[in-house]
Amino acid sequence: MKKILFVNGSYNEIPLIDAAHKLGMFAITSGNDPHGDGHPFADQYIPGDYSKCDVILNIAKENKVSYICSCGNDFGAISASYACEKLNLPGHDTFKVCKYFHEKDQFKKLCSKLNLCTPKSYSFNSIEEAIKHLESVEFPQIVKPSDLGGGKGIQVVNSYEEGVEAIKIAYKMSNIKTILIEDYILGEQHGYTCFIKDEKVEFVYYTDDFSYLNPYMVWVAIPHEKGKDEALIKKISADVELMAKHLHMADGYLTIQIIVKNGVPYYIETMRRCLGNLHYKCISWDLGINAYELFVANECGLDLNKYLKKEYPLFSYSAFMGIYADKNGSFTGYSIDEKYKKYVRNEMLIEKVGYEITDYLRQKLGMIFFTFSNEKERNEFVNNMTNVVKVHVK
Repeated sequence: MKKILFVNGSYNEIPLIDAAHKLGMFAITSGNDPHGDGHPFADQYIPGDYSKCDVILNIAKENKVSYICSCGNDFGAISASYACEKLNLPGHDTFKVCKYFHEKDQFKKLCSKLNLCTPKSYSFNSIEEAIKHLESVEFPQIVKPSDLGGGKGIQVVNSYEEGVEAIKIAYKMSNIKTILIEDYILGEQHGYTCFIKDEKVEFVYYTDDFSYLNPYMVWVAIPHEKGKDEALIKKISADVELMAKHLHMADGYLTIQIIVKNGVPYYIETMRRCLGNLHYKCISWDLGINAYELFVANECGLDLNKYLKKEYPLFSYSAFMGIYADKNGSFTGYSIDEKYKKYVRNEMLIEKVGYEITDYLRQKLGMIFFTFSNEKERNEFVNNMTNVVKVHVK
């Protein structure tokens, strides 16, 4: 039985581990958290810091694994790519190419080289240089660590004084001590996820993304209406294929977070890893594919023909909604509006009832997945999102 190493074992990796078992593999998980929700689903857990490339490489060597699978984290994707390149294992971009999609400053450099539309951005490796830059910008600006996802360390600043404090915070949080300062673009949020095969876009899953209390966290994502903005989506796909050809990207998923302003897509950041929020569930339901098994098979370098189709019609509109409280306190549960209970496809709590919320803007308590069969149901949900779920806190 061939061994596959998952560089982490959180709830995000559970469907990946299940897919590996269906493929007849022995699944090993790693990561620093021995209480990760994914570990009980694996055959073996080996502690290790997945943000350290050499740690993952050594675990893979010592256990003679045949495959390495990334996780729902940028550091894990980079470590998996590094170890696979060193061991000549399939299914991943080279280490150099991988960093273009998982370090924000590298992605900005790629966009600049290929003349792709992205907010004007500058990267800095010292606090002093970044603060000096603030003297020459027009506010508002966004300050962010280059290497963190999930909205960590990101702030919109409206003055020099706010910028100085944001720079100190972002620099402290960054593992690689690199921060970005970029123009703040206000527009519609979208997610573009595609699968690349032979440097061509195989299919696209394009979503409308919404934030709620925290503007840096995607709270709800739901597919864009069929037939709308087709020219825009084709433009994005053409840019993706330009990237793929330029970098000789490996087959696999690519996700881009996009802000559309006045019909123009601004590329914010990107990733070639499994999405958080178990978003591949929605892709699977709506496109009629096994998105998780495709992910694992691809990262193992297996034949993908049985997973891919000639066409990918949108069968339904599936939304994930993050469960977030609107204040700190003790989590006592949540309730769903009776009107929307019939649309619930799946529910998952990450934190148990009784969990003490200390940072409600960032602490996700779980996810709820809804599936709608037509545009009318979809649009009614979108127009009423803030009333669909109530989180109870005392």
